[in-house]
Amino acid sequence: MPVELPEITAGQRRPSPPKAIVWLGVFVIVMLANIVWILVTWPKDEPTMSVWFWMRLLVFPAIGWSVAFGLRLFYYEEEMTRLAAKKETRERDRAEATEFAQEPLAVLGLSFLTAMNAGGDGVASAIAQKKRALESCMPRSGEDAVRHTALALNDDEGTLERYLSLFLQLTGQIKETLDTLPADVPFSIRLQVPEDPERAHVLKTWETCWQQCGYRDAPTSLLDPQQGLMALDGWLDVKGGTTLEKFTLYVAAQLHDEPPENSAEAGVALLLGWAPLAERRGLKPIALLHRPVQSETTDFRTSLPKALLWGRTSSMRVSDVWQAGLTGGDKSAFLKDSADLGLKASKTEDFAGIQDIDRALGNPGAAAAWLSVVLAIERAWRTTEPQLVLARETNLRLAVVQPIADEHDMEVINEGT
Repeated sequence: MPVELPEITAGQRRPSPPKAIVWLGVFVIVMLANIVWILVTWPKDEPTMSVWFWMRLLVFPAIGWSVAFGLRLFYYEEEMTRLAAKKETRERDRAEATEFAQEPLAVLGLSFLTAMNAGGDGVASAIAQKKRALESCMPRSGEDAVRHTALALNDDEGTLERYLSLFLQLTGQIKETLDTLPADVPFSIRLQVPEDPERAHVLKTWETCWQQCGYRDAPTSLLDPQQGLMALDGWLDVKGGTTLEKFTLYVAAQLHDEPPENSAEAGVALLLGWAPLAERRGLKPIALLHRPVQSETTDFRTSLPKALLWGRTSSMRVSDVWQAGLTGGDKSAFLKDSADLGLKASKTEDFAGIQDIDRALGNPGAAAAWLSVVLAIERAWRTTEPQLVLARETNLRLAVVQPIADEHDMEVINEGT
């Protein structure tokens, strides 16, 4: 579940200190009232020059006032000490929660396929240069032209055969990385595909692909579309043990029998591991993927600062935002709120820092969030700058990708299909 930071000032009302003018007034009133009372009630046959008379006239009321003022001052100091200790505890809890939420996952390998012929600079660079592959063309069904992008995957075959071809290409591109994973560390696979009646058949197709490639046995499960990228949040919530210290391959794919308008076919494979585990085992990460943040509404004034905080970065350091699957309302709300919050990407000329995957390729559907992530990773590797991911699955999700300093040994991931 999402990490919630304790509020440092929550429910704390600071007591007011004793005011000198008030207490001085109280002292004068007490002394005058006591003098009047003593003079009125003092027996006529008792001498007024005795010690007892002056004690009752001046000393006793002064002592009473001093005791009352001392108690009031003691209460103030004790309350301030208590609040200071409570604030210190909250600050410590907040710092610990922040440190916990900032733990990243190591990106150990990735591959993806899109319809964009990007050349040697990669798809991310092509999209950043505002190149587009989205255009009107005839779908596989041969009906009227539709504005979409499609992968060249055995076009004369059925949907499951096309998924098999896609999976084989994705796994083939990261075979070397998969072969280097330690055999004694838990390894699993999560598969995200469109939510339709064929999901179970697509899972079987993936298992067939995995067996054909000859990789080690690994439990595979379908990823709930409502969970999507937030599965990483659940992983990072684990405090320790094999549920935390593991490697997981996330695979997302979107193919169409009859492509909708402005849609895209895409496939993504992303190999992640707990960062300290990867370091201990001598595995070199490509980048670091930080905890995603979910936004229930289009109010980014809370979710965006939190995503940047979890990603150990600031608004002025993020020059690229990789967005996919957004509605028109999402885009306008993000531009407004991010500009108000000083996000560097939203202040670039002609919004050059806003990389709209839907405009370049079409909406990748079930693969939207994961495609945004891998493109952000590719861009982070090339620019050595932090990247922001923004995608809509069931809800809006934001995440930060951090580059690995001075690590430029990743091969070109994709040159189109």
